Amino acid sequence: MRRIDALRLAFCLAICLLDGCASGFEKFYTPAPVSGTFTPLPPPPTPQLFGHSNDLQSDGKHLREQGYVLIGTSSFYGPANRSNAQQAVAEGKKVGAALVMVKSDYMDTLTGVVPFTTTGPPQVATVNTTGTINSYGSGGYATGTYNSTGTVTMPGATTTNYLPYSIPRNTFFASYWAKADPEKMRLGAYWIPLSDELRHRLQRNTGVQISIVVSGSSAFRANVLEGDIVEKINSEDVVDVAGFSSQLNRYAGQTVQLTVVRGDDTKTISVMVNQPH
Repeated sequence: MRRIDALRLAFCLAICLLDGCASGFEKFYTPAPVSGTFTPLPPPPTPQLFGHSNDLQSDGKHLREQGYVLIGTSSFYGPANRSNAQQAVAEGKKVGAALVMVKSDYMDTLTGVVPFTTTGPPQVATVNTTGTINSYGSGGYATGTYNSTGTVTMPGATTTNYLPYSIPRNTFFASYWAKADPEKMRLGAYWIPLSDELRHRLQRNTGVQISIVVSGSSAFRANVLEGDIVEKINSEDVVDVAGFSSQLNRYAGQTVQLTVVRGDDTKTISVMVNQPH
């Protein structure tokens, strides 16, 4: 191996040791708790790729309005040149995502040196040896000399090189989304607890507020709107988020009457609650 190739190999090994030689999107993937019942549509052969804006919450809201459901995330930071959006797409394909959103920002730069020692070729030297031989035989004492030539192999000299490195590191975040069939979503809406401001204005603790309406869903077609406050389902009070979910489960496959507060008005909306699939 040439010396320059050995140096390059050492540098590559140093980088691998620093970042683990693995895709961070795969290593740090975390499944999301999927709330509610939904039927995913078959994902495309390759997930669509989009870039997250600086407002992740707004991005997520927009996707949910389009019928996407969050199924997992990856979050980590590491060498910028070792991670890219295509690795996130590969992870999305593996987990069955229809769409992947990625965000990356510069964090810092890691610098230092890596020592690398090389050994030169062995050195071969010629050695001449001479000496005197004394011997005793039947003829008495005799003295003689000898002269010979041989070779000696010695290890080559060692050289230590110090390889500098400078590695920009970024934060990486990816979210993975499955596409739901809005015709098979239980209601096609997301709801949250009432805020303190709403409780004081309405003079009530019970109820839930619609935070997202999925395009093409039962709630969408029935003209349930974001911001509506659901007080009753049929004649039953809606108490909280978990209670409303349970009530929808009981009424699956039926058309129900939702009593909602919209602004200063109270309305009754008929909406179909889909069966689970």
